[in-house]
Amino acid sequence: MKKRIAAALALMLTLTACGISQTPQEEETGYLIYYLAGNEDARGGDLIRGSYEDLPVAEDASTEVKAKAVVRQLIAGSADGSLRSPFPEDVRLLSLSIQDRRATVDLSSGFSQLSGVELAMADYCLTLSLTALEGISAVAVTSQGRAVGQQPKQLFYERDVLLSNMGDVLQTVEVTLYFLNGQGALEGEQRTLEIYEGQTLAENLVSALLAGPENRELTAVIPEDFMINSVRVDEGVCYVNISQESLASLPQEESGQRLILWSLADSLYSVETINELRLVSNGEELTHFGLVPVDTVAVRPQG
Repeated sequence: MKKRIAAALALMLTLTACGISQTPQEEETGYLIYYLAGNEDARGGDLIRGSYEDLPVAEDASTEVKAKAVVRQLIAGSADGSLRSPFPEDVRLLSLSIQDRRATVDLSSGFSQLSGVELAMADYCLTLSLTALEGISAVAVTSQGRAVGQQPKQLFYERDVLLSNMGDVLQTVEVTLYFLNGQGALEGEQRTLEIYEGQTLAENLVSALLAGPENRELTAVIPEDFMINSVRVDEGVCYVNISQESLASLPQEESGQRLILWSLADSLYSVETINELRLVSNGEELTHFGLVPVDTVAVRPQG
């Protein structure tokens, strides 16, 4: 029903430091949902607050059923009325699906009317509430099947929310992310990434790459449902852990597989400290990415 108590306590401490708090209760039961604080309570305090809610959902219900119940409760506001929904009153849940631990939430037209801080708070509440469920690690939000243009990114992870409210940027780094241009070739897009405490450059880069280009003339090469479980760099070697489901759903054509692999590799090699690339899935190092040998991108290109 919820993450283990130890994980919930660790999350509570982290969120409190970021201006997001969890309402304490004598006994943690139900589903952890994140709302906006009341107008008066929010002044000088935390904007987003978590509260455990009892929902009419069976213990053995699917993650999708639980997620739909969580979103509907978030839209309604807390059961005791002390915390408010981040959405306008006319917003409704149209659909919700889960694939490869990614929840895609489609809301009615009222959601697309949000902008600025209000839109960010709605995205944060939704992401934190859904990633508190076992089986969901990322959230995409649409309105009537369309991406919301004012959103700075289209796919949110729990870490994006936790880090975005921290007070100080540790450093900014210039990188190049590779997307598809109108001629069907990879083209670099310059980005300045902000690195916060607890976040690595490689993680930030991959998250930005998966979120897609900012330049409207470019399109993402990597499919929207492609899931990378983790990224780490050890003595110049970058290890990218890819979900088995994503590997199984690669394009059948070798040319499409190669573009995805090169988009990932070329983007990571724009970081000067990364000299080698290793792909891993289910604990095993991969020799092929679909039909493409991984050793074609295993070492930083010369020149």
